[in-house]
Amino acid sequence: MDDNSSLSDGSMNAVCDIKCKVIENEFCPFVADEYLIGRLTPNGMCAASFSAIWPFANAMRHSEKTGFENSKGEVIITCPDGWVQFRLSRIKSKETI
Repeated sequence: MDDNSSLSDGSMNAVCDIKCKVIENEFCPFVADEYLIGRLTPNGMCAASFSAIWPFANAMRHSEKTGFENSKGEVIITCPDGWVQFRLSRIKSKETI
């Protein structure tokens, strides 16, 4: 499978996929600007960052609203090293990143 989308194959009854955007990068050379988080791990994302992001992204993928989202439906996560901040948001079925 070439893409990382969970919506195209309906796997695990996910509500949506998650856009993970870097909003601040103080130092890390190992991150891209944006990632798509679906059923598979994002290509090229640091394992430490993914381990911090995954519990929140997974909860967001399987629900319409969680208790840890801000008023815009976003979650801000800082990588374990403290260098990078990510903003997680839901991708509507027809939206692309």
